[in-house]
Amino acid sequence: MKIDKELKTPLYDQVKNIFEKKIINKEWEEGYQLPAEKELAKTFNVSNITIKRAIHDLVAEGYLYRQSGKGTFVKLKEETDLTRLVTLRNEAWEDQYHPHRTIEFKEEAASAELKSKLNINKGNIYTIHRVKLKNDIPIAIEYSYIPADKFPELKKADMDSELLYNLFTRTFKKTLKKAKIYFSIIFADKYQAELLQIPEKEQLFLLERYTVDEQSNIIEYSKFILKQDQSNFYLEINL
Repeated sequence: MKIDKELKTPLYDQVKNIFEKKIINKEWEEGYQLPAEKELAKTFNVSNITIKRAIHDLVAEGYLYRQSGKGTFVKLKEETDLTRLVTLRNEAWEDQYHPHRTIEFKEEAASAELKSKLNINKGNIYTIHRVKLKNDIPIAIEYSYIPADKFPELKKADMDSELLYNLFTRTFKKTLKKAKIYFSIIFADKYQAELLQIPEKEQLFLLERYTVDEQSNIIEYSKFILKQDQSNFYLEINL
């Protein structure tokens, strides 16, 4: 496969298409480390900027991923059922180990905004900031806010390997009624880019979740910031 500089197709698109075919055809298998960008630029007789643009697009689409200080690698893009992000049931997959890195856990007074979101007038909240990991790679940022009076003696040690829903139902014996999820798109700021090991301004999914107990009290408001390159997300509906 060669680059044709006489074509109207941009050079970076031609390079991208070549790389994509190598991945799809398994010429470059999962975990394969791409040659250095300078070497690729020399191989295809194009500029480093052209190679960077092609690689950036394939990272955004989930075919490649970067590891700081190591290089660029081919990844397997998994399919993920969106219902797994929103389900309240403790299904078999939820009984697995759920590694997180807790960045912040504290009890504090709720801001006016969080009082409104949690529908409370007074009292403290737990503020929890975590990074979800998969194979030691950060895949999502979580911010959770929970009324402290609903979960006395919640500890930071509870956070590192457990889903919040499992803590609610198993540790604190809460019966959950429903959750409402809002989906939107944001672009990575500097802090988010550093945590998720991605370029700034890369597109991310934002999920905002409100969880309600059987007395219709909001017991949790959470924000989940997810890398779009982790999976092909889907919903399957029985007809």
